[in-house]
Amino acid sequence: MDSALELNIVPFDGGLSVTLKGDLDQQAEQKIRSVLDWEKGLGEGRRYLILNLHEVNFINSSGMALLIRIARTGRKQNFHTFICGASAHYQKLFRMVGLTEYVMLYPDNYAAMQRIEALESGV
Repeated sequence: MDSALELNIVPFDGGLSVTLKGDLDQQAEQKIRSVLDWEKGLGEGRRYLILNLHEVNFINSSGMALLIRIARTGRKQNFHTFICGASAHYQKLFRMVGLTEYVMLYPDNYAAMQRIEALESGV
């Protein structure tokens, strides 16, 4: 473990797609906040945040709490949070801790983008 988190942020029309690589742990919040302060919203009228966890190797309780804080803040700041690429194990944990009350889970970035397009078109 102990794989430092790396972020790749790609803006798209209406939101941000953030691919995380490494461990989602206690140090992750500082790293994420250094490039994206979600508590102030996503900026520039963005309403969607996709967190791609495909390359996340490990999520501990601090990482889980971080995801919950981001998603809950999203609800308050008027942006929708999507998580994609999470393993079946982590998807089960997300359901157990109630994260799915705040986020939508998708298998990959493409599926999340399809859902966003449907939301934008009113479907």
